[in-house]
Amino acid sequence: MPVVFRWIFSGCLSRSLVTMSALLAIFVIIESFDKARFLGHGLDAGLMIEYMVLKIPFMISEFMPIIVLIGASVYLIELSRNQEVVALRAAGLGINKVLLPLSSVAILAALTSFMIGEWITPITNQRLDNIEQVHIQHRQSAQQGVQWLKDGHRFFRLTPLADHQFALLMIKTDPQGVWLQRVDSAIASYSNNTWHLNEAKISSPSDDQVMHVETRESMEIKSVVGPETADLPIPRHMDFSQLYHYIDSLKHAGLGAGTYVYALHRKFSAPLACLLMVIMATALCMHSGSRSNRASWGMLFSISLGLLFYVLGNAGYLLAAGNRIPPAFAAWLPSLIFGGSALFLLLKREGH
Repeated sequence: MPVVFRWIFSGCLSRSLVTMSALLAIFVIIESFDKARFLGHGLDAGLMIEYMVLKIPFMISEFMPIIVLIGASVYLIELSRNQEVVALRAAGLGINKVLLPLSSVAILAALTSFMIGEWITPITNQRLDNIEQVHIQHRQSAQQGVQWLKDGHRFFRLTPLADHQFALLMIKTDPQGVWLQRVDSAIASYSNNTWHLNEAKISSPSDDQVMHVETRESMEIKSVVGPETADLPIPRHMDFSQLYHYIDSLKHAGLGAGTYVYALHRKFSAPLACLLMVIMATALCMHSGSRSNRASWGMLFSISLGLLFYVLGNAGYLLAAGNRIPPAFAAWLPSLIFGGSALFLLLKREGH
């Protein structure tokens, strides 16, 4: 491995780690003051410490792109002020010799962010939401509401009961939408792609326009639509595999899956934004000189653009949740905008 690569890689990595430590310290201080007002009102010291510790993985995963942006910007400003960029240029080394180690740091950060978001935060976020709802907001976890599901020409209405049981209404129609059968059950459960109904009442029209009603003590209905389709989990509680299969179940049931599609694509778009951030930092903070005014403006612009990245991310989520734009496009929109802007600025400063 070339000496220049190791030198730039270790320098950028160390600044990024310092930046991450500083941001986490600021978060812990602010969050401690915010949550301290709930001490003695459902929250004790042990729960508050647990809350802080559990939220650290979420903060790292969520803010990894801006951590890399600030770390790379600080390091490039140091190189510029110490005339080391001039030395690199004088040695005939191009911009690629700087971008390669910086990109390696970004890829390492992206992998770390992805692994945390895939294997850690889905578990910690569930506990965080439980602490927030039960011990801080003093309310029980939200109960699942009534859901309408679709399986071919059959429509299910599920009303949740206790112990994973449901009150079930099933309406079956022909391809033209004319109803053929209605099934009501006071207690229904689901297992092995089968609904098990108790006290089922079956209603169907007869040829003489008289309603035919039949009552059965028990009944089974084969269906791929189960209660896991009606139970609406929070996207940030799910890993990639869970999101993928849940989206497939929702689409099969004829339900919208916008927020879940957005969360699925964000698992990739957010970590890959780390790579775009080092390109942006190089375009704004790497200068062949020691003028502090220019370097300071570059640092200010890079941080401002990094914050704007998160504003666009939140706006994209709201647009996707409101069905204003496709959720996959909303997840990648900030990366597309910043990727194009970063490449444009880099090429412009290099004279291309």
